[in-house]
Amino acid sequence: MPSLEIPEMPEGLCELAQQEWKAMVPQLETMGMISRIDGKALAAYCQTYARWIQAEDEVQRLGIMIEEHVVIAGEEIGSNYKRNPAIGISNEALKLMKSFLIEFGMTPASRSRIRIDKPKEDEDPFDMFLRRGSSTNEKLVN
Repeated sequence: MPSLEIPEMPEGLCELAQQEWKAMVPQLETMGMISRIDGKALAAYCQTYARWIQAEDEVQRLGIMIEEHVVIAGEEIGSNYKRNPAIGISNEALKLMKSFLIEFGMTPASRSRIRIDKPKEDEDPFDMFLRRGSSTNEKLVN
């Protein structure tokens, strides 16, 4: 398993993605779920998060349905209403975000399946002595 190491934030992330990077890294570090090789996956998650926020802002601004003007020969003859395309963008981003969040152990279900090996500390010689003594005592009793 790669060592716990914070990757550098890549250039080119939009401002929202940078904010999400800065929010996620400390959480992933606390959980022991980040290493240098995770940088690209984390960047992709953060950019997807930003896309979701932008799409949701558009849905809030324009609504669920948008008016589409029907123009023939340069003259408007009416209008139709259709679903705001930002809803599809938002839904797609949510699906991708969920995939990334699962990979990073950031959902309740995925956290329950993650086992992180903690580095073994040197065992206390006194504890070893006590354990060895208790197995010897059990043999004497039986």
